[in-house]
Amino acid sequence: MNGTVPPAREYLSLVDWLRTLAGRGDSEFLLGGTGHLLLSGEEEENVVTQLREGVLPRLFPDGGLAQVCLLTGLAPGSDLLFARVLSGWLLQQDIPFRMVGLLPVPPATLLEDWLDSLRESGEEISPAQRHERQQQIETTLASCETVVDLLPPGAGAADLREKGFREQQYRRLAACLAQRSDILVAILREQNLLRPGGTAEVVDWRRNPHHIPAEFCTDPPPLPDRGGHRLIVIDPAAEYTA
Repeated sequence: MNGTVPPAREYLSLVDWLRTLAGRGDSEFLLGGTGHLLLSGEEEENVVTQLREGVLPRLFPDGGLAQVCLLTGLAPGSDLLFARVLSGWLLQQDIPFRMVGLLPVPPATLLEDWLDSLRESGEEISPAQRHERQQQIETTLASCETVVDLLPPGAGAADLREKGFREQQYRRLAACLAQRSDILVAILREQNLLRPGGTAEVVDWRRNPHHIPAEFCTDPPPLPDRGGHRLIVIDPAAEYTA
């Protein structure tokens, strides 16, 4: 792996992780989360309320599922928000769960790409805020039972400097979330442009698996009787209504 990853209980390549999924039983289902890198404070509040008051109580009306596995891409923004809110809610409800981090690029690169997205939108953050985001990534990684390295064998620092290579990695993550989640929760604004590796592409690939390029495909897809392959889309601009 390129970059420093905080200690985790298990560290797997994509191939090895997919092999573990092939042999999993029916007592656990995979709950994936994806969403925008940049959310306003108001959007974050809307998403948290929609998750806690609407989505999660409907998914777990009786807390009857034996085990939940949270899949997160670990990027600042929606990924970390998803991991924090869902893990906290499941703990409160005494529902057993574990978390798997799907790491498309090293943590430092995740942070730099997020900062680039901020700059492209005309925003800047202070060194203290940058340090806070870095700590959030590291804390979430440390909470993962398994970290899956999505980098291809032999990839190195020179590859990571190429924007096109990093884009491919985010598309690899998108395919994992779209194909391997039994239930996928997407935080997606209305009329969002389809960007390679972005949330809209994850949602499109979930709805249309044949759109996934062969090089990113994680076939075989999940079995059709595991959670119904539900897709739940949350508009971060919408306030929760019961």
